[in-house]
Amino acid sequence: MPISEDRAQEITKSLKRCSEESLAAALRFEETRNLDELHAIIIGVLERDAANPPATGIAAASDDARLMEDIGMDSFGMIEVVMTAEEVLGITVATEEMSGIRTLGDLKQFLSAKLSAKHA
Repeated sequence: MPISEDRAQEITKSLKRCSEESLAAALRFEETRNLDELHAIIIGVLERDAANPPATGIAAASDDARLMEDIGMDSFGMIEVVMTAEEVLGITVATEEMSGIRTLGDLKQFLSAKLSAKHA
């Protein structure tokens, strides 16, 4: 379903300072709900919000990469990730749901599950 101009502007605002690739993936996701777009969105948000990103870059991180230790996220950055996910993906995330998310793979699985449940 085509995305409205207002919704496109909301997503663009939420992904301010993210890569063009991440923004394009988010806009495609909004139209198609294709979970394959999720990786590019997550990487873009992590790149934007990581306090101490690794020198190798976040895009090169494996699913086993720990969000805090390997990717350089801090608690403020994780709050930003949650808020952005809620705004861009249209989901609600309770604080206690985030307690078990330690790795990039955990984050991907969590968001995929939330989106699958929402659209089931």
